[in-house]
Amino acid sequence: MTLTHTSQPGQTLRNRMAYGLLWAALALMIGGVTSPAISVSSFWVFSETYSILGGILAMAERGDVVLAGFVFAVSVLFPTAKIVLGLVALHRMKQPDAKLARIMGRLSALSRWSMADVLVLALLVIILNGQVLTTADVHSGVALFAMGVAASALGLAIVERRANSTSHS
Repeated sequence: MTLTHTSQPGQTLRNRMAYGLLWAALALMIGGVTSPAISVSSFWVFSETYSILGGILAMAERGDVVLAGFVFAVSVLFPTAKIVLGLVALHRMKQPDAKLARIMGRLSALSRWSMADVLVLALLVIILNGQVLTTADVHSGVALFAMGVAASALGLAIVERRANSTSHS
């Protein structure tokens, strides 16, 4: 019995790595925006714990609809769309596509800004901890979100490299 290796388009190790990273990123992002992200305590009595999505909803309920919409767009909508577009691009990459390579390059450049959300949460904790009788603690939602951002950045970098090499072949 002879085993032969048949290479099918889209089944390379890099493609599988990119698929794995992007699917993992999507799962981590969903977990990150729905899991507890930050707890704020005042006077050692009052305490509120928010997920990223819960914090956005709380902003909207307090009347900060524009701010909530902006935070939703950059923290939830854009990162999710970026991952989905990466998965679609990876699926379409069976044929040379210079336009796809340009889109992936732009997405990769924009993905660097996704970590800004984690930075904003860290700054918020620092600011709140500096206030009298107020403390803030970070929870697993932030870690999941940060890992999702990192996984999507790695996955998109692989997709971008594949799109560039495919478009030049």
